[in-house]
Amino acid sequence: MLEKALIVAIAYYLIYYINQSIGLWQFNRPIIVGPIIGLLLGDLRTGIILGGTFESVFLGVIAVGGAIPADALVGSTIGTATAILTGASNAKALAIAVPVAALAIITLQITYSYMALFLPKLDNYAKKGDEKGITRWHIGMGFMTPALNTVAIFFALYLGTDAIKEFLAVLPKFVSQGFIAAGKMLPAVGFAMLLNMLFKKKYFIWFFVGFALVVYLKLPNLAVALFATAIAFLMYDVASKSISKNVEDTSQSGKTSKSESKEQEEEDFLS
Repeated sequence: MLEKALIVAIAYYLIYYINQSIGLWQFNRPIIVGPIIGLLLGDLRTGIILGGTFESVFLGVIAVGGAIPADALVGSTIGTATAILTGASNAKALAIAVPVAALAIITLQITYSYMALFLPKLDNYAKKGDEKGITRWHIGMGFMTPALNTVAIFFALYLGTDAIKEFLAVLPKFVSQGFIAAGKMLPAVGFAMLLNMLFKKKYFIWFFVGFALVVYLKLPNLAVALFATAIAFLMYDVASKSISKNVEDTSQSGKTSKSESKEQEEEDFLS
């Protein structure tokens, strides 16, 4: 268990650092994290399934402004690892991942708090014009940012996996069934959150189109996704051409106005 807990903790650290520091945005999404953890623990199939399940839940969970959302990376990492190491069902793993992702906000706040202690040092480097010093501290702080959650994940899996397994084994039937019911509802909540953020009257008609394609025409999700992608590209192309035309018209109008203004200035000078 020590080796597996260490592997998962290191995987979390690398995923976080790569996503934040190197620039592979969305590399920390559950749909990516799940298969990686599954592959490392020798159960890629479960990792893929849980990655897709967790993604549907955390799909609408994004940072907006100064708001700190639930940490989908921590939740997906522990949820996937717990399911594989304890043999828990996907629904139970989901029921574990969601509160863990919410609790990870606390460790993130602690991280941000102690990182703020280094800002005066950066200010001093800035006053001196020491670019190399700022760069060193910036990179160093990047290495330190995921450290606390990495340690927490390691001990959670190393010390808590057996306890979680025993706990799930002695759960009353109505509680385990409650976990299963909650696990089935959470993806719907995730999609509802996403729709709430993306809601626009002119686009909402496509929701009903997708609903009709699935329910009445019995099309699989992949077919609907391909259909939606084609429509998205078509709408983007039309919008791009419209914007280009507006820019061209504005530019032409500006040139005409400048030309008329120049002629007027010449007439005023000659008169």
